[in-house]
Amino acid sequence: MTLLETYCEEYLGKIFYFALKKTGNADDADDLASEVSVAVVAALRAGREPDNFDAWVWTVARNRWKRFARKRYYGPDAERESLEDAAETIPDGENIDESLVLSEDLGLLRRELAFIRSDYRQILVAHYFENKSVSAIAREFSIPLGTVKTKLQSSRKKLKEGMEMARTFGKRSYAPEQVTFWNTGSFGEKGQPWTILSHLMYKNVFLEAHENPSTAEELSLELGIALPYMEDELEFLVREEFLKKAGNKYETAFPIVSREDLRTWHEWKQKVAKAAAPLIERYLDAARAAFEKNGVDWFGPWVSYEDAKWTLLMEEVDRIEHAALGDWLVEEPIPERPDNGRWKIIGMETVDFEEPLPVGRHGYLDAENKLGGRDPEFGQFKFAYRELEDRTPLFLSRQEVLTIWRVAVGRTEECDPELLGRVAGYGFLRRTESGYEPAIVVCPVGEPLDLLPEADRAMLRAMCDKAVAVMRELREIVVDGFGTLMRGYILEEAHASGWLTYEEGKTPGTVGAYLHL
Repeated sequence: MTLLETYCEEYLGKIFYFALKKTGNADDADDLASEVSVAVVAALRAGREPDNFDAWVWTVARNRWKRFARKRYYGPDAERESLEDAAETIPDGENIDESLVLSEDLGLLRRELAFIRSDYRQILVAHYFENKSVSAIAREFSIPLGTVKTKLQSSRKKLKEGMEMARTFGKRSYAPEQVTFWNTGSFGEKGQPWTILSHLMYKNVFLEAHENPSTAEELSLELGIALPYMEDELEFLVREEFLKKAGNKYETAFPIVSREDLRTWHEWKQKVAKAAAPLIERYLDAARAAFEKNGVDWFGPWVSYEDAKWTLLMEEVDRIEHAALGDWLVEEPIPERPDNGRWKIIGMETVDFEEPLPVGRHGYLDAENKLGGRDPEFGQFKFAYRELEDRTPLFLSRQEVLTIWRVAVGRTEECDPELLGRVAGYGFLRRTESGYEPAIVVCPVGEPLDLLPEADRAMLRAMCDKAVAVMRELREIVVDGFGTLMRGYILEEAHASGWLTYEEGKTPGTVGAYLHL
């Protein structure tokens, strides 16, 4: 192979990346790379035969860059040399090797390779980093010689564009945005959906791909994440049914409510909460009096009414909200998900106005999908208020729930001691002189109001109907089968009125937890 052929085969691409690094944009890089190549080719055609060809080529490149920079800063009248003279005057023996480009230019190239599709990337790495010839690459990957040449040419174009774009990654790569979620249904065996929804990178993927079908390359650039890693993560999210894929584009598989829509929600909910909260508070106080008068156990003997209020209030908010909006919601079955999960989710962008602290509702890891069936129903409203949500686990296992149930029904002797200690450590059980007892709301099976005389039932239902009527005003802001999530707004009003109280060191972290026998 002649020196001219060697230059064309092994150096053209490297010279371009060197030029791009020096100039910072593709147009100038093309000009500088052309100047270097013309100088080298002119010298070789004039009979130049350097002893150290590699060092000579990079010396030409460095000198041409110096001249290019002088022209840029001092204008076209700066001192010039002929291309032939510039090449001829470069000493053959100067101690310069390819580390010049490997340390700087190919360092940038390595970074950009992360954003090239895998089949193109393999060929580029083999050619530019492993110094393999086109024919050797064709043999190694069992593809036609012409395909290798075409992919190298196409890849060079992609790299040129990518190295220029690398200076302008999408905003999510340096200013990650947040999104919050609500879900209905039960968890998968690996804690889905929350084990995935809590991942910051996934949140940004969901935001970017929501109603915006995007390729893996587009998402990798927007988020500033290497394409190989992004490709794997996107396929994982498709398998877990958080993304849907059409062709080579990905789109978020669930709704995300915009900040503008959330502001509308917020204003409506504030208005409704101020009217509904006092009605719900009076209803619950009247219900307590009616149950006590008739000797009916409403929330169990193990917690005070003040602590039980946290659970009772949230349960009633959900009940009233469903009564007001149930016929307005899009009733669709909750889809079955991977790992025996059943859930639907909705996302909401973070907002620039102050919202009430959120209240979630969590249950237990229901691997056998028996929640609300043969098993007792356990749940806990998780309050961001005063960090209450961090004091207990996100969800319990089925065996932990059954442990609480066995204690509640007087079958503590059937419990595994290790489970008893663990659940007591969470705070859902407390030790007594005779063993253990629940430390949460425990409700009887069925509708408690059915245990009251008709006169009391009628009085309470009339009170409840007033709150339902107020809540119906929210029909304008129901989204994709989800309610309006009034818990935090009603909670805020209940605290403001003093009906619901929090005492530091006294209010337990288990408030909001309940067991329906």
